[in-house]
Amino acid sequence: MKRLGVALIVGLLAASPLPVGGQPNSAAPDQTPKASASNEDKPSSYVPGLGEFMGRIQVDHAKLWLAGEARNWELAGYQLSELKEVFSDVQDLVPRYHNIPVGDMIDAIITGTVTELEGAIAGRDFNKFSASFDSLTAACNSCHQAANRGFIIIRRPAQSNFSNQDFSPAAK
Repeated sequence: MKRLGVALIVGLLAASPLPVGGQPNSAAPDQTPKASASNEDKPSSYVPGLGEFMGRIQVDHAKLWLAGEARNWELAGYQLSELKEVFSDVQDLVPRYHNIPVGDMIDAIITGTVTELEGAIAGRDFNKFSASFDSLTAACNSCHQAANRGFIIIRRPAQSNFSNQDFSPAAK
């Protein structure tokens, strides 16, 4: 059984393509499509597009609200850290999108609303959490407006789309 596990790992490693030079591509694309048939112009590793990051942000945004609404402060703190992680990924990998400084826009969100949310979660204060969450949501929508994507409007979730997750605090 041990040999099977080792063989499986070796097989997976052998099947995983390494980029040229064995190093991941660290270049930050501007997300502007390039027309090229040459393999030399293709990135050596996959970098998600801004839309994929935004889909993840939307999930974390919803879960953050649901955790706070349930007064599950531990989960709310975790979801906020997940949200911050994706914001950081966007800043690193897609700092500009069609000449729009997305990374700088995220800086403004993090310095204000995320800091307020951290305080509300640490203080276990639902009223402050609710107001800070609404400020975060408004900041997201302002960013969409500034990026000419005003048709994307985010709001508090009306219900959970995560039927397989309990957002109430764990019994101690």
